[in-house]
Amino acid sequence: MLDVLVLGGSVTAGGGVSNDPARAWHALLGPGVRPTVHFKHAIDPSYFLHCTARFVDHKYDAVLLDLGANMFGYGAADGLEALIRRVRCLHRVPLVAVVNWPGVIRTNASRVATLRTGATLIEVPHGPDLYSTDKVHPNALGHARIAERVRAHLDGPFNDWRRPERCAPPIAETCYPNALDMPVVRDITGVPHGWKLVDESPTPDLVHKYGWASSADGATLSLVIPKLHACGTVVTLAYLASNSTGSFLLSCAKGCACSPIRTFHQKRIHPFPVVTGREDCGGSDGVDCKQVKITRDTAFNLLRERDEACRVDVTVLTSRRVRLDGLYVQVPSEEFVRYARYSPPSTAEQRWFGWRALNNTCF
Repeated sequence: MLDVLVLGGSVTAGGGVSNDPARAWHALLGPGVRPTVHFKHAIDPSYFLHCTARFVDHKYDAVLLDLGANMFGYGAADGLEALIRRVRCLHRVPLVAVVNWPGVIRTNASRVATLRTGATLIEVPHGPDLYSTDKVHPNALGHARIAERVRAHLDGPFNDWRRPERCAPPIAETCYPNALDMPVVRDITGVPHGWKLVDESPTPDLVHKYGWASSADGATLSLVIPKLHACGTVVTLAYLASNSTGSFLLSCAKGCACSPIRTFHQKRIHPFPVVTGREDCGGSDGVDCKQVKITRDTAFNLLRERDEACRVDVTVLTSRRVRLDGLYVQVPSEEFVRYARYSPPSTAEQRWFGWRALNNTCF
């Protein structure tokens, strides 16, 4: 019996077959395969990069990554590469494979990530007769064809890359992947003014997709950032990115210093303090956001200047709606703070974060 882990998005969730995971390709792998499945609609690899051990909780015979439909935008290949390496570092998995069902926006990101890591790329047929009526997801025949290709790989022999990864020590992280659990500051009514909790799953009777949605221009949602053992943390906020998403401003309350992450293409990959929700759109290397509706995330540095929890405010800047889907808080690695401290042209705030982030005494 093969113990197989499947991590994926809407295709894994049963997209194209009434959003029923019991009819998706992983349910058709046949005898001798025991799949454990985790999915969420409209996500990219970054969703599984946070608190990854909650998904990869023991050694599996194989891990299958089914995120091809959302492998577009800046950093998609980098995110998938990081996920492959993270899975290998948690447990020595004999096979890590990427199921390459292409979405509306065709890219080479899945191929790039597998070439960089030596992971297995499972190419699957995707002719017109295999797409559902939405022209994005596989129909019943498409899911069956995917299952056939995946099963052929699982029948072996496995030929995944055997070279050991250079694995960094695990880092402390607190995750709120479900909007229901986000540390939102509520008013006396129990709901923040100008915001409401919504469930925008296409099939809420089968699976939920909760988010905090704004209902008024200028509305502010406050989040209490939990204290970890270090004074500095990297805060990641997941939000809906689409052609109709509104801009929002991220700001930190007194006693907490926040700054952009020092990285190339920061304003596109980790926009801060203003997020437009359309950073992937347009330009020579952008995408047509009329076709896009996906949970993206942005991240920024947060440094506590006193021994209290910090508060981050999210303020809507236009009449367009903003939806927040999750929150992640982690202690930065030594490599991360070293880069912030020494990499030119870091700002004074970034360098200060680099010097102070790993301290345990905050003042």
